[in-house]
Formats: sequence, C-alpha cells, structure tokens
Amino acid sequence: MRAHIYLHYIQQMKTQATIVVGHGSRSAEAVHNFEAIVKMVSDKLGSNVYGAHMELAAPSIEETVGQLWSEGVREFLIIPYFLYQGNHIKHDIPEILAQLQAAYPGLRYTMGQHIGEEPLMADIIIKRIMQEQ
Repeated sequence: MRAHIYLHYIQQMKTQATIVVGHGSRSAEAVHNFEAIVKMVSDKLGSNVYGAHMELAAPSIEETVGQLWSEGVREFLIIPYFLYQGNHIKHDIPEILAQLQAAYPGLRYTMGQHIGEEPLMADIIIKRIMQEQ
C-alpha cells in the first residue's frame, strides 16, 4: 500500500510545480536574492519549486511554464512574491496565465495570495529595528 501511495506522489510531483513570481530587477544582486528565497522554499518543501520574474530578469513566467510543460508538468501553483496587491497581481499575472492556458490546452493553475498583511512581516521589521539599536 505504501509503495502505491509513494508512486502516486512521485507521479504527481512530475506533473505539478510551484512557481514563485517576483517582480524582477536589472540588479544581479536582487535577482540572486530572489533565487536564494526560491531555493530556500524548494529546500524546505522538497518539491518542484521554481522562480520566475514579471520583468527585467529571466526567466519569465512564460519561459518557466514553457520549459516545465515540455517536461510534462500540467498543473501550476503560482505564488506571487509581492508585498502589495498592485497591477501585477490584479491584472498582469492573471492575463499571462490566461494566455498560457490558451496556448497549452490542459494546463491548470491556481494563483495563491501575495504576501500582503502577513504578521511575519511585522516581526521581520521589528528584528531589523532591534539590529540597529
């Protein structure tokens, strides 16, 4: 029974992926910081977690989905790495995902929430304040 569940989980991992979407930047350091966050998430989850950028850096959402689609991934969880619910969250990402769904029949996606008013953000700010005192 366990072997069957394990095989099902492995097959599911091959067809599902999480894409963390950041803004993107021309700054190599900023891109490196984003990639480090994505790697931390991937290491903690131990699953298919990838990063993509809205603009100014590669890979884009379209490039990431295209690559993963060619590897057999059909279901995507999109997690916006944004503090605020601005135009990228309200309009741009949903439009890109709708275009991708039209381009790749059978593609399924769920878009998670942006970071927003997350209590952990207050803790991080307090930590930074304490570091400077």
